[in-house]
Amino acid sequence: MYQVIFYITLFIGIVPLVVLFTKKRAINIHPIVPFIWLTAVATLYEFVGTRFLQFNTNYWFQIYSLFEFSTLFYFFYHLSEYRYILIYRLILVLFVVFYSISLVFWNDIDGFISLTINKLFMICFIFILVYLWFRNLFKKVEIINLWKHDNFYFVSAFFIYYLATFFLFLFGKIMFEISIYATDYWLVNIIATLILRILLIIGVWNMKKPLK
Repeated sequence: MYQVIFYITLFIGIVPLVVLFTKKRAINIHPIVPFIWLTAVATLYEFVGTRFLQFNTNYWFQIYSLFEFSTLFYFFYHLSEYRYILIYRLILVLFVVFYSISLVFWNDIDGFISLTINKLFMICFIFILVYLWFRNLFKKVEIINLWKHDNFYFVSAFFIYYLATFFLFLFGKIMFEISIYATDYWLVNIIATLILRILLIIGVWNMKKPLK
């Protein structure tokens, strides 16, 4: 059952990109597009590089953290309509600091501490920007049908995923070292990833035109 959920989650990672092309919206300059591409690339790497070629995943996780932040920063920055410049500059500076710290702890044998540092920063970063997005949304005069709003699905996807994995990365090393909880630990992460990717698919399906 664990393997079935894992492979379903894995291959669903390329579906948002497929939908983007089949719906003929790949040419749209939508801020979610870089993250959609990153998700597809991550899926292919996980399947080919990790499963078949058995590359060291510690390198990939460290590199992925950099691209993950870059694509999400780009997404939320455009979504904010270029407001909160000081907040975004501060987040950028803090990321450089935390990512540099993660490099100090990183090694090719055990990259979990580095991964935890990067993920916990990402979680705080996402929570702040999700709050700002909803705050701006409800301050607007016009009434928006959120169920037809593509960015609502994208923002919700990120919020749910990072909320669900917060304690996993906070206490992950302890749970991972206790082998009886290792499978449950990764299962929660896989389910959270599955929900993230399903919401990405729904969001791409609801895309109508590029949004700032």
